[in-house]
Amino acid sequence: MSNADEIFAAMGQAVTGPKSKTLRRKFKGTVVFTISDTNEKYSLDLKSAEPSAVKGDGAVSNPDLRVTVSEANMIKLARKELNPQQAFMTGKLKIKGKMALAMKLTAVLSATRDFLPKARL
Repeated sequence: MSNADEIFAAMGQAVTGPKSKTLRRKFKGTVVFTISDTNEKYSLDLKSAEPSAVKGDGAVSNPDLRVTVSEANMIKLARKELNPQQAFMTGKLKIKGKMALAMKLTAVLSATRDFLPKARL
């Protein structure tokens, strides 16, 4: 895995895959992720009838949560090399919105890991 596009593509597969109903019960909300290095935005919608994770913030008009993180830290979060709560406490992850929903981001990241490309040896 080398970039945010791959992470959010995997997240898109996770939210529309076979475990999406379970994920939607755990995490019912909308999030806009901003990659601080490139200012790219990605939208996660687990509130509507058709869940999605797409590039751009057009899919979510008024997000429940806004997350700002660098691409390197997003990769570390996806690889489970960085704890989301520690990242927030150290300022590596900035959050605006519903804090209770932010605490449930680990469920989304965990589901995303199942769809990430495996390292080739």
